[in-house]
Amino acid sequence: MEYDKRIETLLQALEESGIRQLAHVMNDRKRLLFRSFLSGIFRGLGAAIGFSVLGAFALLIIKWVFGIDFS
Repeated sequence: MEYDKRIETLLQALEESGIRQLAHVMNDRKRLLFRSFLSGIFRGLGAAIGFSVLGAFALLIIKWVFGIDFS
């Protein structure tokens, strides 16, 4: 009895976690490749924007501390 209840709870948790959709994506190579490609593009864009913002802040701090004019 207790095992049946635990199994039902486990099955419900697995269903809610989306394990079936993950298995479907992992088995479909085209879909997995496309998602990985998009993920790489967005990570690259995020890194480029992040480094640009950090670089601008670094230049502002250098300008403020040392009085260097970059124009």
